[in-house]
Amino acid sequence: MARGRGFYVPYYQRNYSWDEENATKLIEDIFSSIKRTLTKPENSIFLGTVILHDEKNVQTNVHSDTPNLLTKVANVVDGQQRITSIAILACVIAEQISQTVLKLKALAGSGAEFDALATELTDELPNIRKFFSVEITKTGAQPALKPKIIRAGDVSANPVSDQWTLSGDINSFYRSNTSSFLSKFIAGIAINAISTDERVGSVLRVFQEKISEEIQAADAGLASGLLSANGVADGSLQNFMAYPPTWTTISALALDKQSVYFGGMLLLAVCSFLKNSCHLVVIECLDLGLAFDMFQSLNATGTPLTAFEVFKPQIVKAWGSGYYSTAIKPQVDRIEKVFETESNSSDKEELTDKVIVSSALVFNGLERSRRFSEERDWLTDTLEGSMSAGVPTQKSIDFVTTIADQAEYFLTFVKPRRSPKNSATFGLCNHLMAMGLTPQQADRAGLCVFYLRDAGHQFAHAVLSIFYAKLLHSQSNAAGRTAAAAEFVAVCEATAAFFTLYMGAQQGRFPDSDYRALFQAAAGNISVANGAANQTSAFVKSAFRQALENQNIYNAGDAVAARQIWVGMAKENAWYSRKAVCRFALFASAHDAAPDIAAGNEGLFTDGMANSADLLNCRGWHSSSYEVIEHVATRDQPSSIKFAAHFDATIYPGNYSIVDKIGNLTLLSGPVNSSIYSEWPDKVFYYWNLTTPEATAAGPTGAALAASLGIGSVPPALSTLVAASSYLSHLAPLAFRGQSGLHWDSAFIAKRSEHLCQRVFDKLDTWLR
Repeated sequence: MARGRGFYVPYYQRNYSWDEENATKLIEDIFSSIKRTLTKPENSIFLGTVILHDEKNVQTNVHSDTPNLLTKVANVVDGQQRITSIAILACVIAEQISQTVLKLKALAGSGAEFDALATELTDELPNIRKFFSVEITKTGAQPALKPKIIRAGDVSANPVSDQWTLSGDINSFYRSNTSSFLSKFIAGIAINAISTDERVGSVLRVFQEKISEEIQAADAGLASGLLSANGVADGSLQNFMAYPPTWTTISALALDKQSVYFGGMLLLAVCSFLKNSCHLVVIECLDLGLAFDMFQSLNATGTPLTAFEVFKPQIVKAWGSGYYSTAIKPQVDRIEKVFETESNSSDKEELTDKVIVSSALVFNGLERSRRFSEERDWLTDTLEGSMSAGVPTQKSIDFVTTIADQAEYFLTFVKPRRSPKNSATFGLCNHLMAMGLTPQQADRAGLCVFYLRDAGHQFAHAVLSIFYAKLLHSQSNAAGRTAAAAEFVAVCEATAAFFTLYMGAQQGRFPDSDYRALFQAAAGNISVANGAANQTSAFVKSAFRQALENQNIYNAGDAVAARQIWVGMAKENAWYSRKAVCRFALFASAHDAAPDIAAGNEGLFTDGMANSADLLNCRGWHSSSYEVIEHVATRDQPSSIKFAAHFDATIYPGNYSIVDKIGNLTLLSGPVNSSIYSEWPDKVFYYWNLTTPEATAAGPTGAALAASLGIGSVPPALSTLVAASSYLSHLAPLAFRGQSGLHWDSAFIAKRSEHLCQRVFDKLDTWLR
């Protein structure tokens, strides 16, 4: 990445458009490549091409507010997404360095190595800052560092336009989403305190979560490998540590102290790898017309081959004349049939990438990024390693079959678009019934898959695909198919339960490392190559329970203790931030439930009859009646209070810590959610109408309830909304609490949070047993 100059993104460029998938690919490429240097020391990665055109006329009040503030400005003709994302990544790395240095210094008394590593990381900060900032030496520059990249705007259509400023208000001069973030980070504002749009925010979340996850997961094996790579001449990580540790000193420390040091080592390796082994081809054109010609040439319509298309001839060669007469060609045909469902080369490449990366994990527990060279190398190395004296073996057939199974899984489970609202039938469920599942089994498995997809939980598919493959290969045997169907449903339920309990108790990173362990653990795993005997629902459930215990949110051996531990943590969490997880938990808590009419429990559930409130199904998950998470006490304090006697100011301590707890949440349709008033008495009247309690002997009349609540006028949209709504059983406890004259306050939110978490646990823990 070029240094010592500013990058100017002209107004004709599209907006910053990276999403979570782009960010995930970049950061996973970097960490995957760093780990690969342990076996391939010279490994590096290519990040693409950048085309620049130097601005010959750097204008005051266009590019900057002061003459000659930057003496060199490069217009970005191609590559602005990459260089902007790298700048954002560098900010996350810089903040992580600062946090890690504090931890290392706090442990300086444990060994000189801690202070030395803290110093090395601190020394890296100026180098990392060069990725997102440019230093201004002009007198009066405040601050001296300025955003590396700013964006122009077509002011006739878009008022957002940036200029470099000598010392002006950053909010006035850096107004685009990306430059605003960079300027505020340079100003010393913590990343989580910077307000961003969804686009920048989603990229930041990926970078933060992945880096934090990798640093926390760094262990002695990785650290030892990094230490070896440090001494490899001409290697990508040669001398990344100027002061390598005395290994005996570090290995003698407590595990928590070792973990801090190993994480710091990995972070230092990231800095070195980003500086020295992440390559861009930079093309600088003196003429703007030439720059555009170059851009067009590099983006011509040629169709590149995917990694599997390059690999196929090796399969044909390995089987020789037997290719067409053995079981291998049908497997290759299955793979190609799936890839050919994509109509353009970029979509085909993307699908190929996903299938191969997942196949590597599922077949032999290897992590591979979606880089062509890594995919090709894995395919070639695995095939060669499966053969005996140059002749394919059963393991060779299993290898290609695994890719075919993964391809079919992606086509059936991952690729289809989200089902429309209020769907009555689902293609996935129909497919599963054709595979031998009963309608009830297909519906439950479909629900879990739809939930995990909506949560963006990619790693879950690796586990499910193993058991879908077993279902595929049992089709010719009726008894085997029945057993495989039951096991597939059990694993779907267990995976959904594990993910919900994991996220509900800590609301942190996804449990990706725990899924990897399912395919990598030396003590036992479920990979095709090494762990076929462990491919049982019992093994997976046991692994999930242990993974929850490892997070200190569960007791794998004692269900009673597990409930107490998990509920104690989950009831305090802000569930709303993970919306799919929150919705699923609310469904689980209200499933087959009825209002508790016992004194003191108004507003809570009690167990109802089986199928009395059947919410855990595909139709419920896609129903418009439950599409929006509703805050009973509004997320922000109402601007004016109409019902002062019902208002609890302690609900609003200045953040969302109380209102986002699960006890303050329920589910509504979009139209109802947007029409409902903000205060408890008005909401009670809505809930009461939507649960039609007048049909029961205990229900008051609408007029009587309105009078008791102090409501002077009926909301104008209510009659229309009620007419279009079905009976919403999950709202009945809320309506019952309100018609009983009881308030909605912080104490009850806490009580209901504990109650709902208990119900969530009781339902989902049975799926893990």
